[in-house]
Amino acid sequence: MSPMPPAVSGKYKQLLVVLVLNFSLSPFFDGMFGELLSSALLLYTLIVIVRTFSMRQQLLQLYLGIAISAFGLQTGLRLGWFSAEVLFLAVLIQVVYGIYLGVAVYLILRDILLCQQVTVDTIRGSICVYLLIGFIWAFLYGIVASLDAQAFSTSILNATSSYGEIIYFSFVTLTTLGYGDILPVSPIARMLANLEAIVGQLYPSILIAILVSNYTAEKLK
Repeated sequence: MSPMPPAVSGKYKQLLVVLVLNFSLSPFFDGMFGELLSSALLLYTLIVIVRTFSMRQQLLQLYLGIAISAFGLQTGLRLGWFSAEVLFLAVLIQVVYGIYLGVAVYLILRDILLCQQVTVDTIRGSICVYLLIGFIWAFLYGIVASLDAQAFSTSILNATSSYGEIIYFSFVTLTTLGYGDILPVSPIARMLANLEAIVGQLYPSILIAILVSNYTAEKLK
């Protein structure tokens, strides 16, 4: 499950484009059809993540199988195929997606930190990590909201609602904008929000700044 060699050019370009599309289009995925499109785009994002790294065929098939299974469960949940298991499936799906993105963050960080030369694609990878952090926290918030309907100040964050609102809250917290329209209420929700705000401040100031600085220095040589 080791990353591809740094000599591969443009390996993070497609992933960055897909993540930006996922982020930009999330507010427009309203209703059942929109939710299905959102799920399909998320599945494609997971497939792109898996194909970004070089791994054994067995692991590739396993990762793709888990992603497709999670997509199938989420689709069934949106279409109302499940009733008694709604809460359990909602949490399970978000856990699977969160782990997927967490593994991607680990692999990309390991790849770019072990890179001997900073390139444009290395910077793309670091931006992908930043966006992935926002999506990971969105799933964490979704899990908390699914288990505790009073975890946030608004009821729109729940097990079956659109993830657009959760993604919005996650990135508002990550960038420390803090508009105040959605507030974490429960101790766990507050802890996650504080932790995301800290990561949102430390990550760009430490990693991205270092990479951009090194890249500029190499260009000036």
